[in-house]
Amino acid sequence: MATSSSADTRRVPAALRATVIYILVAGAMLLALWLYTRDNAAAYAIAFVAGGVAFAVASSLLASLADGRIDDLKRVMDALASGRFDARAAAADDALGGLAMAINRAAARTEQVVNALRQEQAQLTALLNAGSDAAVAVDHDFSIVYLNEGARAIFGPGAQLGRAFIEVVRDHDLNNVVAAAARRGERSVRVVPYEPAQRWLQVTAMPIEATGDWAALAVFHDLTEVRRLDSMRRDFISNVSHELRTPLAGIRAATETLQEGALDDREAAIEFLGHIQRETDRMTQMVEELLELSRIESGAAPMTFRRIDARALAADAAHRFAQQAERAGLALSTDGPEQPLEIYADEERLERAIGNLVANAIRFTPAGGSITIRTEPLDGDVAIIVEDTGIGIPAEQQARVFERFYKADRGRGETGVGLGLAIVKHIALAHEGTVSVESRPGRGARFIIRLPRR
Repeated sequence: MATSSSADTRRVPAALRATVIYILVAGAMLLALWLYTRDNAAAYAIAFVAGGVAFAVASSLLASLADGRIDDLKRVMDALASGRFDARAAAADDALGGLAMAINRAAARTEQVVNALRQEQAQLTALLNAGSDAAVAVDHDFSIVYLNEGARAIFGPGAQLGRAFIEVVRDHDLNNVVAAAARRGERSVRVVPYEPAQRWLQVTAMPIEATGDWAALAVFHDLTEVRRLDSMRRDFISNVSHELRTPLAGIRAATETLQEGALDDREAAIEFLGHIQRETDRMTQMVEELLELSRIESGAAPMTFRRIDARALAADAAHRFAQQAERAGLALSTDGPEQPLEIYADEERLERAIGNLVANAIRFTPAGGSITIRTEPLDGDVAIIVEDTGIGIPAEQQARVFERFYKADRGRGETGVGLGLAIVKHIALAHEGTVSVESRPGRGARFIIRLPRR
């Protein structure tokens, strides 16, 4: 109960407290007047002095209360000015109470608006950072005032706020596009080769008006992969045309020869028919490999995964290619641990991948050389390695040997169509694995298929 009474006392309005004080002062003054009329001079003097003291104390107290309220309001205003929008003035029923309530309402509204703006800014930043495109804003001095994560990824760690745009990109073509937007208000779209990163960038630069420090905004879209795929498409069409043109020309020449009289010469006819059959088989092989490659890439090829022993795959490949290696004068062997190396794989597809590597090794290993199919554990995975002592692959061509139709040396006269290693690559990818090559010219090649055990 005492606590409740104390709280009630603190809740007494300030105006009521001031009224009580003034009533007490007025009472003291009236008491002094009454004593004066009663000819009690001493009591009058005492009462008058007491009233004056009470009046002075009351005035000082009220002034102190007013000064404290003003200081509180000033504190709140200073806090709002410094950006702390959660500051509020103490509520009170006095002369400054209305002002305090107005300040609190303004602070609450300001805090609401600022929070909404911060949320919108966070959403915009997340939106700009979500994509791979780079976004850079510059001021009228061409210094960077904004950039997203995509810009840091493309232009490197040197991309920092406050730096001159040309210092970051170090490319005059990019700088000229952005400068034209910032200085002359020109909106432009250009594709620029960006040499430091060996990329093609599509730059969209636009002027920004009435937005403070921002003079222009540039968005950079990386077209490197698009151009690479377009180049691959053109190469693919060119290579298919080339690979088809050769056997078709041979078939046509043999057919015309037969029509012109060679058909009556049995030995010649048999020879030309054999040539037609070989060229037809070559085209059939190419079409089948293209279809297989397309099915694997698109995921349309049915895959049957099960637990198999990688050592058994190596042994089977050695058995299948034993006679072919013997005819080529090569030693074909397997090597691996005694314990099983289980992997979760499509046996038929993986057999094809290993077979393509072995056939490739036989094709490019001179007589007297050797080929080894090796299986071994590798950092929790399983590696299937086909190693030969053949002619090797130059370092500058190793990155391309897994491309469609690519042949490291077209002058060697090989009979393949350049799809075998591309199929190996995509079979490995379909197993969530990788394939790589290690080679030195004249020292042979080492192809490694790395697969997860799972």
